[in-house]
Amino acid sequence: MPNLRGPSEDKRRLWQRRLADPGESGRRVAGAVQPILCEWVDRGWGTLTYRTTQVLSGHGCFGEFLCRIGKERGPHCHHCGAERDTADHTLAECAAWGEERRVLKDVVGEDLSLPTVMRKMVGSERNWRAVSSFCEQVMLRKEEAERERRPGVGRRGPGHG
Repeated sequence: MPNLRGPSEDKRRLWQRRLADPGESGRRVAGAVQPILCEWVDRGWGTLTYRTTQVLSGHGCFGEFLCRIGKERGPHCHHCGAERDTADHTLAECAAWGEERRVLKDVVGEDLSLPTVMRKMVGSERNWRAVSSFCEQVMLRKEEAERERRPGVGRRGPGHG
């Protein structure tokens, strides 16, 4: 979601309409951002990176998502063996990301539920940077692991520069 900067009522109304009916895939993020919509739109820092968006939306190198779109046979976590690898699992539970999570919790606190994390992100630039850093580090490693499991994923062939 873009940072629309500024208190424009038109911008807020636009986002309120979009969040009112997010569809199945957007329900997770819509539920987390609706209570903080004004703060999200008016914040003076932070842009969403590709990898941060993956964690917030649940669309990315998560076993459950990859299984749903036909790229994995099952939803399990390749990093810790848990039955379901989701964005929430990656953010709050997966043992493989314990050190990155410890650093994140030192800044934003113990509750890593999506609504709390998003509320913390709009609370300060330091919090935003901590969440973004966690997402960048962890998702990069998850992407690298997926490429190793499935050669050719995310790589361009000859002639594609």
